[in-house]
Amino acid sequence: MQERYIRDMYIGGAFNTTFSLGERNIRMNDKDIREKLQETLQVECEQLEKDLHWQEERLETLTSSFLSAQFACSRNLISHYMSEFQQKGLVIKTNTRPVYFFWRKSLENRFGVILKAELYETLEDLKNVLAKKQQHAFHNLIGANDSLSYVVEQCKAAISYPEHGLPILLQGPTGTGKSLIAQLMYQYGVEMEILSKDSRFMTMNCSEYANNPEMLMTNLFGYKKGSYTGAEKDTQGLLALADGGILFMDEVHGLKPECQEKIFLFMDKGIYHMVGDNDTWYVSNARLIFATTEQPDEVLLKTLLRRIPLIVKVPSLAERPLQEKRELLQFLIQEEEKHIQRKISISDLVFRTLERHTFTGNIGELKNVIRASVAKAFLRNQKDMEDVSLHIYDLSSDLLESTGKDVTLYDYDDRTMIHSEDMFLSIHKDSRLYNFNAYLIHKFHTLHAYDKDLNAYLDSCCLKLEQYIDSLFTEHTYHSPKLDMINHLLTNIMNIVIHKYDLEKFSNNEISMIVHFLNDYMQSLSSINQLKIQNRKEAEELQNRIHNEYTNEYNVIGDIWQLISDALSFTPGPFGYLDLFLFFRYFNREMVASPIPAVIIAHGYAIASGIAEVANQLLKQRIFDAIDMPIESDFNDTVKKLGEYIKGKENYNEVIVMVDMGSLEAIHQKMEGMKRMDIGIINNVTTKLALDIGSMILEEMPIQEILKQASHRNQYRYEFVKNRKKQDAILAVCETGIGTAEKISKLMEDSLPKTVSIAMIPYDYDSLVKSGTTSLVFEKYNVLFTVGTKDPKIFDVPFISLEEMIEQKSVEKTNSVFESIMRPDQIETFNENMIKNFSMDNLLSYLTILDSDKIIDSVEKIIKTIQKELHMKLSSSVILGLYIHISCLIERLIINKNVTKFEHLETFEKTQTEFIRIVKKAFHDVEQHYNVKIPVSEIGYIYECIFQRDSVKEVDESVNELWDSIE
Repeated sequence: MQERYIRDMYIGGAFNTTFSLGERNIRMNDKDIREKLQETLQVECEQLEKDLHWQEERLETLTSSFLSAQFACSRNLISHYMSEFQQKGLVIKTNTRPVYFFWRKSLENRFGVILKAELYETLEDLKNVLAKKQQHAFHNLIGANDSLSYVVEQCKAAISYPEHGLPILLQGPTGTGKSLIAQLMYQYGVEMEILSKDSRFMTMNCSEYANNPEMLMTNLFGYKKGSYTGAEKDTQGLLALADGGILFMDEVHGLKPECQEKIFLFMDKGIYHMVGDNDTWYVSNARLIFATTEQPDEVLLKTLLRRIPLIVKVPSLAERPLQEKRELLQFLIQEEEKHIQRKISISDLVFRTLERHTFTGNIGELKNVIRASVAKAFLRNQKDMEDVSLHIYDLSSDLLESTGKDVTLYDYDDRTMIHSEDMFLSIHKDSRLYNFNAYLIHKFHTLHAYDKDLNAYLDSCCLKLEQYIDSLFTEHTYHSPKLDMINHLLTNIMNIVIHKYDLEKFSNNEISMIVHFLNDYMQSLSSINQLKIQNRKEAEELQNRIHNEYTNEYNVIGDIWQLISDALSFTPGPFGYLDLFLFFRYFNREMVASPIPAVIIAHGYAIASGIAEVANQLLKQRIFDAIDMPIESDFNDTVKKLGEYIKGKENYNEVIVMVDMGSLEAIHQKMEGMKRMDIGIINNVTTKLALDIGSMILEEMPIQEILKQASHRNQYRYEFVKNRKKQDAILAVCETGIGTAEKISKLMEDSLPKTVSIAMIPYDYDSLVKSGTTSLVFEKYNVLFTVGTKDPKIFDVPFISLEEMIEQKSVEKTNSVFESIMRPDQIETFNENMIKNFSMDNLLSYLTILDSDKIIDSVEKIIKTIQKELHMKLSSSVILGLYIHISCLIERLIINKNVTKFEHLETFEKTQTEFIRIVKKAFHDVEQHYNVKIPVSEIGYIYECIFQRDSVKEVDESVNELWDSIE
């Protein structure tokens, strides 16, 4: 059982806390705790729900009891720090039990307020202050922070523009809420003190004046007494009544062109004539809001549209996310409750039917359907005061008909009832993202504590993620400027991260997936935070395990979230990290790169991305990227994008480009000379063709063979642009098998200078002898020579034996091969490294206690010092022998193993004092490091190894044994 103890103390006035967990000790000082407290409060306050529906569990992290357990110190100490923070104005607290602490700046930024007090008696007092500042006119507009966010921002801009605002046109189908939005604009202007409280909001339905321009003028501009029959007194028009306020001109498309022209002068100068008074100019500061259900450029004069700088599309109910449709259902049900003064509950089946039905009349029709259904249910229950229950038979006949057609509704029943106040929880828990993350936690529970391998777990999560991605594109089909903004932001962020970490470029469809995920995540933040509160321990444990086991990927995710959070002002929490990590894992699938990269280019929005994603899913590997080409886009822009894509494939020598039709079929004419890469182009791309080519890529067939077979099977045309200069390569071969060839290849690769780009390829000896230069390797590479233990006799390809290369018996041959790609100093470095690395690879069989990786560097230094001091260059065979002899010598000294007595030691000491001095100098660092001393007898053996090779037969035999072991 693990022991845990906590000790608080003051040392020199500074608090230190020490605790141990098993054998691990953690010590946090005063500064550490203060910083961690601040960080924790900041993060938690930045994630507080804006709807102020804070549950007790949600606020637990803001209490002294939680914080003291979190940082292993006393509650009194936490309270002491909080008092200091409060005195400095950094923290706000509530006088409740328990006491809650909020980081002031994070709270103010989160809710857009300036808090004047440091202490609030109750939590409700604090909430009321936050709610009062939040609840501007648009606060309760469902979708104001999502599908209607762009609409709201434009409306605020129209009202707030200096002097008299800007005219704005709201365009959208009937029943989408254009009139409500116009009224909210007026309320917003009053609340922000842009409009006077005494100002008016006047509405004019233009369709009433479609065939009566005279009536339009009298109602809009007003009239003077006697201007026409029945004009008994001066009467102000709507422009005068709306002076300083807003005139809402609904159904503006109902005005004939001559009627539209009547308002030009007012829009330009703010002046007009009353009917019957052409001598007097009247002034009005009314702000104009127009609305239409038609396409503006089809029904309004261009001269009118030029005078309206803001044209805003209000989305239909079908274009808005499912989450908003559910919230609208809850709101309309609660409105009916207020009207009939009774509680209303609806069956699960009714709820699902209403949320899935397409209402052509949008919110207006939905409101009428709910009111009619409630009326029918109310009639059935009017004699008692029980809840009014809404069942499937209370709905209209067309809704009942749609219920029978939707087979997915069979999963729900008409007996399970939902109260309106419970809809909020039901709405959030039914979201796909909530269910996906709940699955992550549930699946994590099934892992045993000792199970260190997360791969099976993550693979299972990726399968679930694929289902969630499908729902993203089926349920979130609406388009909004907000999505465009996130797309632009994310594209820039990904480019930054790609450059920093040298990652492969993300395809358009992958960017699109993450954009929709981010939008869904921000929309579901409240429910995700609830899930985090309920599973805080498991979520953080899972996050930490991924951080520890996938550090590189986690760092990339961290950078992306940091940039997103800075731009969009929200904190993702652990589920944000987990979800984005799984997206990355899903994109990379088995983390295996495609042998040949392939890109699909097609006309239309997301056509190429769709084909690429389907093919990648079916092939279970990322093969295809995509470049979408909208119909109106320029051909040269597409060529530029393709050039950027190819530029990002620096590690590849060839690429396949798949196009659909038209101008793209001539794209090969722009490819010549583009990078040193062979480019295959095939037309008439389809999902079938993509699967065919993807399969052949996975089989690692040559690019020209892929194009040839795909063209033959599908009757398509292809072009092949040969730009590539083949990469230089050396083939390592051995008659005894591929295992030894791999060792030779590794030896050569480790010995090449880092700046030299030559591929080292181990190759089967028998295959090479049989196929010769027709082998596939010669198609891909410029083979410089073969190296190994036996010559495969390939025509026009030199062979150098490994023994000759190491002992430098064929220096001229080696230099002639390398001189075109390496400088003389690089060739010399290569030769030195070959001896060193060959020695290191074989020292393992001689050494007992020493690490060959470490000792080889010391020996290299010794040999170089001896050569320098002697002013001579030793032969490679001597150096090879010295590497092994000196390494074994050092180990003998460490273990005090006696060596054979050196003959004529006294004579050697008298005649070779200078050599002894040189060797002792060379061994100085080794003697210091290992605390040994090299005896003169060992120096004698080194002398004979260098100058009298015949007398060191043991070393020669050792070297020969190395060659025998390879052969």
